[in-house]
Amino acid sequence: MALSRVRLLYIGAVLVSGIAIGFLMWRQPHLQQSAVPPAAWPFAVSLILDLVIGQLAAQGKAEPLTMTDRFVAVIGAGLIVTAMIALG
Repeated sequence: MALSRVRLLYIGAVLVSGIAIGFLMWRQPHLQQSAVPPAAWPFAVSLILDLVIGQLAAQGKAEPLTMTDRFVAVIGAGLIVTAMIALG
């Protein structure tokens, strides 16, 4: 099954957010001590994008996301953040 443009954009956006969060943790290490661990921050990005895409899918303008899309994006972004923190 081929991925639609919206699904690819979602996965790419969440993965890029993982890079951005990792870079932020590298520049501001004190943020690593926040109540929510930085590796979980991509969940918030995913939630916002998922809500927008869900509305578009309800209107018939986009294909809905699958759990595999969400899993790949969030776990991938979390691993990126974790790796950047470990190497930084």
